[in-house]
Amino acid sequence: MQRTIQFVVADQVSTLNRITSAFVRLQCNIDELHVKRSEQDGISNMELKVNIDDDTAFNILLKKLEQQINVLSVTSI
Repeated sequence: MQRTIQFVVADQVSTLNRITSAFVRLQCNIDELHVKRSEQDGISNMELKVNIDDDTAFNILLKKLEQQINVLSVTSI
């Protein structure tokens, strides 16, 4: 099932690495990645599309992403 996750992240070195590490642990691939700077300095908006069928694995992924230091908010659409 195709799922979209939107983030508001701190625009810092290693932010993308921290996010992708959550996917590596669960052995999930990122199908699409879009990043845009926001109007606020030091903040970026990120959107990921992933293909995860298992609801439990997806919820675990969201919780791991919320725990990342540079991630300010996570929303699943």
